[in-house]
Amino acid sequence: MKPSSAIADNRRPRRDAQAFACAAAAAAFSAAPFSGALAIDVDYNADLITDTIASQEMRRDWIEARKYGAQTVAEADRGFAAPEGFRMGNFFIYPSITETIAYDSNIYGLADDPIADWRFITAPTLTIQSQLPRHYVDMTIFGRFMNFAENTDQNYANFGGAARGAVHIDHAHTFSVSALAKRDHEERSAITASLSAAEPVPVDQFRASVGLTRDVGRLYGTVSATAEKLDYHSVPAIGGGTLSQAYRDQELYSAQLRAGYRISPGFDFVANLRGIKQFNEPEAPGLGNRNSEGYEISAGLAFETDPLVRWRLLGGYGMRDYERSDLGSVSTSLLEAQVTWLATNRLTLSATASRQIADDFGADDSGRIETSAIASANYEIRHDLFATANVGFANVDFIGSTREDEVFETGASLQYYYTKNMLFTLGYTYETRDSNDPTYDFDRSIVRAGGTLKF
Repeated sequence: MKPSSAIADNRRPRRDAQAFACAAAAAAFSAAPFSGALAIDVDYNADLITDTIASQEMRRDWIEARKYGAQTVAEADRGFAAPEGFRMGNFFIYPSITETIAYDSNIYGLADDPIADWRFITAPTLTIQSQLPRHYVDMTIFGRFMNFAENTDQNYANFGGAARGAVHIDHAHTFSVSALAKRDHEERSAITASLSAAEPVPVDQFRASVGLTRDVGRLYGTVSATAEKLDYHSVPAIGGGTLSQAYRDQELYSAQLRAGYRISPGFDFVANLRGIKQFNEPEAPGLGNRNSEGYEISAGLAFETDPLVRWRLLGGYGMRDYERSDLGSVSTSLLEAQVTWLATNRLTLSATASRQIADDFGADDSGRIETSAIASANYEIRHDLFATANVGFANVDFIGSTREDEVFETGASLQYYYTKNMLFTLGYTYETRDSNDPTYDFDRSIVRAGGTLKF
């Protein structure tokens, strides 16, 4: 028996079993996912559950009122494709595995003499979701195993686990925690990678967040804190020897207040205040630390001009102040903008724009200021067949370096929900990078096909 819907985040719906399986499919399906410069993720409460009992009740009334109203393609009912899962007491277990084959025309991201190869990706996922009456626990264990047909020295295995939970203190308040631990790899074509690395760089990431939400009536908000650690491992260097990446290790601590006020139905004022403290103490002689502290503040509106057009517009300011005088301070405007147009009941068009500070260190920089714009179209060809097209542009300014990149990326994909247990995918991606340092230029095309088995 399919479980009922559980708690959802008040800004992005909680993923059900089907969505978790689809996310696993997408992770494996994208042999080389959109570069970080083209991503928009400025909601630092994303790992936390920020629903309360009161907000759930308001949402149920809103969903009931809109039952026969306009909805995006992503909001379409796909219950027919949701796996049943396995029940154990108050928990449901959803296993899935995705197999993908992809042809990559430039696996190293080289400016000259690109090398092509076939990628074979296996991505298993195990999701455990609770069905408790008032509280919520969600756990996921995942892997992504990359194998190349010819360049086997580039093979790697990513794996990890994530968990989050929430306790409803009362009708209006929710206390939430989340944790993540994973082993990732930075491929040689990544925008942050070193030109001297001969293999993908292993990166261990650990993150924990805690938050308290009040959401009842017109005023809502979440106060949260996050601690994160990135640990980079050494790899063989091109030409021999070992390339140390330990100078990129860092710890980040942040505290955030995100609040909103419902001015009227479909019209919210949103504000965000965030403080950041960063630690980087390289052990190698001759390398100074890149410790810094900073803040970000932004505010704006989330509203609907009519039931078919939805907006989210926030602007603000961010600053990073480094301890080292030779690095100086970095300050910039911030932007978080999104518009969604329900063009027809089968076609949804959307566009996002962002400007943000990326705090993770690249091989030759101390972070980046990333400005990006993405447009996408989702089309429901039939109830079990969906098409997606994306086009994106990003400008990446490297902090502590004169390097500046422009990235253009476009792609299209098809998702076919054959049965509740089978999902098939097909897609194409083209990416080009133009840098003021020609050694970082490259062009790449990727064709991929995959299938997901989910229970």
